[in-house]
Amino acid sequence: MMRLVIGAESPIQPAKRPRLTDTENRDCLTGSVSSSKNPEDARETVFKKMIFDMAKEMGEDDLKSLKQLCRVYQLIPKGDLEKKKTAHEVFECLREASKISVGNTDMLEKLLEDIKRNDLVEEFVVPFKKRLG
Repeated sequence: MMRLVIGAESPIQPAKRPRLTDTENRDCLTGSVSSSKNPEDARETVFKKMIFDMAKEMGEDDLKSLKQLCRVYQLIPKGDLEKKKTAHEVFECLREASKISVGNTDMLEKLLEDIKRNDLVEEFVVPFKKRLG
């Protein structure tokens, strides 16, 4: 039997992450798109953060409606859709299936408008599109 000793080092060490530069840190905090390395990667990161933040604003009723629309529009296979427990998981599935993307937010806007969450379009999607130009 293994005993847990508080303060003892864990036998499994987490992988060390590279530290962000000051510019990368500032860009992450401000949400600006950095042109330092790969602009496409930076835009994708901002897009992922946007859908994450949007999903946090959605309740259970929103999730049910979102999943129902994905069924109606046949955006996600039914078996995959049933496994999704959060709006973020649904958005990620749509992103991975290329139904929504950095350059194509039309379906995302339509889904949000159809579930009567125009507020999320105005708060998140519209500013995202303006930032990308």
